[in-house]
Amino acid sequence: MRNFNTGKAPTMVVWVISLVLFIVAVVAQFGVVRIPEPFASWSWILGFGLLLVACRVRGL
Repeated sequence: MRNFNTGKAPTMVVWVISLVLFIVAVVAQFGVVRIPEPFASWSWILGFGLLLVACRVRGL
């Protein structure tokens, strides 16, 4: 069985954290749940930045 986490792909934990931040941002953007503005904006920034860093740093 092949181990698919040997490359530069983000680990499952980083991927799930980024997914949760993305869902928070989308829910706030469409007004499904009222989330204060700094948290909604920063969830986009942190989620995307975390994925970018995780793709470049092995084992993150």
